[in-house]
Amino acid sequence: MLAPERQKIILKHLASSGIITTKQLSQLTGASLATLRRDLNLMDSQGLLKKTHGGAQSLQAPPARPGVSPGLEYDPCLGYIDAIAQKALEFIDSNDIIFIGAGMTCNLLCRYLNESGLENLTIVTTNITGIIEVAQNPGISTLLLGGSVHAGVNHLETLDEYTIQTLEKLYFNKVFITVDGIDLNYGYSIINRAQLPLYNYLIQNSLQVYLLANEGKFNKRTFTRFSSLHEIPNIITNSCIDPRYLHYYQDHKIPVFTV
Repeated sequence: MLAPERQKIILKHLASSGIITTKQLSQLTGASLATLRRDLNLMDSQGLLKKTHGGAQSLQAPPARPGVSPGLEYDPCLGYIDAIAQKALEFIDSNDIIFIGAGMTCNLLCRYLNESGLENLTIVTTNITGIIEVAQNPGISTLLLGGSVHAGVNHLETLDEYTIQTLEKLYFNKVFITVDGIDLNYGYSIINRAQLPLYNYLIQNSLQVYLLANEGKFNKRTFTRFSSLHEIPNIITNSCIDPRYLHYYQDHKIPVFTV
């Protein structure tokens, strides 16, 4: 397939969905990842799209589906979980031993790790959905912790008391987790209280912990509080979050990485 034909496919997909990964493009066009990266670099320089780590993003919001009011389906803040996952990838190196939590952002992080070319990675997780993304990659060793299966909105997770018993034998370079609520007074909170022992252990027994949180998680409280805001040392989020949180993190010398 010639380059102009690939460009038409890329732009057509972006017009309908807003984002696309190089892996998806490879499946659509049959081209290699290296070829597609060159295509995206060229199209970015021509102002046709915005190249991202692992794919591309439309310069315009995709059209709303029938029955969905304009502005409700696509939000420039809430829609950036993909960009947050790509930003998290920047903090992972070959030979790392990492824990990845559950949720859509963590699922996407696993997908981008599979495409990253990083080698000798070890991923430990409770995220069944995410581990499927990397299970067949020869450069990534995976360990799915056992436990009862919990179904979330966009993931399957294994959690129970035996999960924590296994974790007591493990230590991680880096941990990437999400939460369901962030509140200046209440702190970080989660819906599934079975995650509480897991998160507490990870915060206390990891070299670096990164919280992946889009703007929609802020100014929100959910069922189970598990920590104050100052207890997680790194935040990856949207640039459009409530400024009060940026001031809080700055005052407490907590690095915030925005997209």
